[in-house]
Amino acid sequence: MATESEPEAEGSLATPAHDRSASVGARSRAAIDSDPGGEAPDRTTVRHPAARVARSMLRDAGGRFGLAVVVILCALALLAPQIAPRDPFVIGADAPLAAPSGDHPFGTDELGRDVLSRTIFGARISLSVAFGSAAAALLVAVPLGLLAGYLGGHIDTVISRFLDTVFAFPAVLLGIGVVALLGTGIANVVVAVAIINIPTLGRLTRVAVLSQRSEQYVEAARSLGATDARVVARHVLPNVVPPLLVQTALVMADAVLLEAAFSFLGLGSRPPTPSWGTSLNSGRNFLSQAPWLGIFPGLAVTLTILGLNALGDSLRAALSHHR
Repeated sequence: MATESEPEAEGSLATPAHDRSASVGARSRAAIDSDPGGEAPDRTTVRHPAARVARSMLRDAGGRFGLAVVVILCALALLAPQIAPRDPFVIGADAPLAAPSGDHPFGTDELGRDVLSRTIFGARISLSVAFGSAAAALLVAVPLGLLAGYLGGHIDTVISRFLDTVFAFPAVLLGIGVVALLGTGIANVVVAVAIINIPTLGRLTRVAVLSQRSEQYVEAARSLGATDARVVARHVLPNVVPPLLVQTALVMADAVLLEAAFSFLGLGSRPPTPSWGTSLNSGRNFLSQAPWLGIFPGLAVTLTILGLNALGDSLRAALSHHR
């Protein structure tokens, strides 16, 4: 009887493994709940990747500067009629070539127009060209880069040679040729700037696709029967987006400079349309008499380019930190 009762005693004292783990988990949760200083998982620290990138950019001085410049410029462009103190098109409303004062913080031009108002309205032209040309370039360059990088072979050779050929032309000369062919105007400047930036974005997309094409997750998707279109759209393209975002900010900075250059040469916006490039062109004739005609539009171009470049650099650092 003693020998038969011993196994029963041992069996009564034994505890299954899943019961022990459940009891340990319950005790640990109770300890965490009872201890205010316990290391409980904080659900608020789990953020979306975009939120983490934005948080990293806000911690960076360059990122804050770039975001502030872009936000202020967008606000000025959208609310220009409400913000501008004067009508930028009215001629002879005040004394021509008046120095900066309380009534005219940036002075007046040779026709008596308020330079501050024309500078504010000029942000509309520059940002329109920047956003429009970047979007148009991405619409053409990304599909070309995806085809060249993913399919390879003769398609890659043809697309790469095309991009290299366009890239070989100097940017300003290529833009002048496109505008001379299509005609002057802001819409044609957008097309010219987009053509200039297609090779850069296309080659970047191709290189990014080549680095992702041989990854294990791509091979796994193929082995599960995913089509090439699905692999590219669902798996490859999301990993190509981060470097494209960084390059897009730099492309927009180049677009602002190119728009000012084309307008300065008389190929972009034409007077009396307020533009930073046309203001620089008219101000060069009065540098000794009224230097503010060129100083303030030039500062606007410089700050915009610095802000977009700082935003791109901060975005690159944030994305590389969270990859």
